[in-house]
Amino acid sequence: MKNLKPELSLLDEGYILSSPLQIYTSYFKQIPSEIEYENLEIKKLIVEFPLVFKKQILKYHFAINKSDSKEVGRHIFILQNEILVEIVPRALHIYFNEESAHTRKIEKFITNYKKSNPELAQINLITMQQGDFQNRKIDFEKPKIELDQLYNNDFTPCHHKMLNTLNEKNTSGLHLLYGIPGTGKSTYIRYLCSILKKKVIFLPGQLAQNLDNVYMTRYLISNSNSILVIEDAEELIVSRDHKRNSNLAMILNMTDGILGESLGIQIIATFNTDFRNIDPALKRKGRLKSSYEFKALEVEKANHLLQKEGLEETTATPLTLAEIYNFKEEQEMKDPARKAVGFR
Repeated sequence: MKNLKPELSLLDEGYILSSPLQIYTSYFKQIPSEIEYENLEIKKLIVEFPLVFKKQILKYHFAINKSDSKEVGRHIFILQNEILVEIVPRALHIYFNEESAHTRKIEKFITNYKKSNPELAQINLITMQQGDFQNRKIDFEKPKIELDQLYNNDFTPCHHKMLNTLNEKNTSGLHLLYGIPGTGKSTYIRYLCSILKKKVIFLPGQLAQNLDNVYMTRYLISNSNSILVIEDAEELIVSRDHKRNSNLAMILNMTDGILGESLGIQIIATFNTDFRNIDPALKRKGRLKSSYEFKALEVEKANHLLQKEGLEETTATPLTLAEIYNFKEEQEMKDPARKAVGFR
């Protein structure tokens, strides 16, 4: 690797001519995958990245405008294991052939340089890498919503009860949110994740079938005192023919068993099925911390929200949030000049 050379000329009088993709393919003869990071302390990264990864760096290319002391310039690092890192004034890019322990080490290092942004919240997405479970941090914009306008009057007390319980340290338990599609369950989950003071972990449906996996147990142990969110959880929490699957047994143990006492993990599960279909053991006092059925907005609230969104329609029957915002989208399509507000 010491004789690693590109196939094309990268520099011309101090300027990097090629794109990172071209540089990568020139060095490694293949098209890479890419991860982009923004909102970073770039100037600190420029100084500390080459110090931390000194032994892994094979080549270094840069272009800096020395007449501008504030300009970071462009820095390209060619690393071992077919990795290229580009640092530019507003972002950092990682190019790689296969995601590995080497790329994850770089990603973990980068998280130390993220700028705090009060407008952003963060969740952790569980991913599987080579049979093991890892966290992938995802930033999202904090939703600006008013709960009393999007949900019925009985919801606010439930929200405060749930929020207080979820923020308790080293506490296990289960929270069930259910109702017909379009009533705002996912919107509320997004809002809740933005205000919680604990680590929130989102478990995709496909990986939720692996709750009884020994690697998942190891992952949960390393993420104790957190909140696990499982959307569309019917397959996990509904008992079939009075028989419990191993994943359901795991949820029971995590929310009110020996494992639950050790981990202090609370679970939020959402579903569309009837509450009566849920395994009775999940509803037991002590395990079930809170539950709420999301329904269509009552007539008065629905008409108030229609008016607030600038819609001419009125209703004599309850409406779901999806129905109200469908009205809005239809009206905007008819009159594109109208200013788009609200959420999609």
